[in-house]
Amino acid sequence: MRHSPDNTFLVTALPRENQYEFCVAARKFRNLHLFGCWWFTNIPFLIEEMTRMRFELLGLTITPQHSDARVLDQIIYKWDHSRRIIAEVLVDKYTDIAVTGWVPSRKEIERDVKTLFGGGFENFLSAGKRIASSGDVTI
Repeated sequence: MRHSPDNTFLVTALPRENQYEFCVAARKFRNLHLFGCWWFTNIPFLIEEMTRMRFELLGLTITPQHSDARVLDQIIYKWDHSRRIIAEVLVDKYTDIAVTGWVPSRKEIERDVKTLFGGGFENFLSAGKRIASSGDVTI
């Protein structure tokens, strides 16, 4: 990634053991974007674990879920349990924030949800274009 700053990299990985390493790499390299859960990590407890870790380390700079489904039936159940899990993790994070004395507004929460479900990915792609044109790379 350091040697290819003009390229953007989208990563979703199978090994559970690599999830933390990818989070750290995504913090170091602005041209790396983590998204979703690969087919065999699309198990509710792994989705929750990975989503919590990614939120803790990367905030809203991830895409928490995507669809690699090959048939419509898979999209329906995958999104059903993923949305529920992502919502639970978000509620926990907003509760943590509220304990500090700042209660996010409805508008801020809606902004964050929009960022997580498409807006952040679009921002990543736009940033990649800026990185490529300016030569500015954070390592």
